[in-house]
Amino acid sequence: MSLEKHQSVVALLQRSNLRDAGLAALRQAFPHAPAAMLDAAAFHLFVDGVPAAADWLAGLERFLRDPTDGINHGLTFHLLYHLYNWQQVQALLPAGREGALELLADVKRSLAEDDPEMANRTLERLEEMFLGGLRPPDFQ
Repeated sequence: MSLEKHQSVVALLQRSNLRDAGLAALRQAFPHAPAAMLDAAAFHLFVDGVPAAADWLAGLERFLRDPTDGINHGLTFHLLYHLYNWQQVQALLPAGREGALELLADVKRSLAEDDPEMANRTLERLEEMFLGGLRPPDFQ
């Protein structure tokens, strides 16, 4: 792990206002998202997600020190739970409430224009958003 990455992790774990800082950052990144979505994201990322990640990493270190104890599957599940829920919220955050309403308006317009194919494509996109089926961006 690079020194910069290590310092970032230490800084994150030492924050006393992690929830508030996370919520403020989310509000800035997603200004049109409803408060309930931002609260859910803040919980899964910062309130319970960071401690779950720290617990998982500590569990890996305990395993390295004593492999006979195995890797705690509960720690892995807890971290995956928050990562999965973040991915679900992340699929909806960029669109926010306004974006979802715009898609519904597009469906209505397509139906009024007798274009059921376009309406179906838009509904499928909306459904993917709500089911968390959209893939996160690829940063590679």
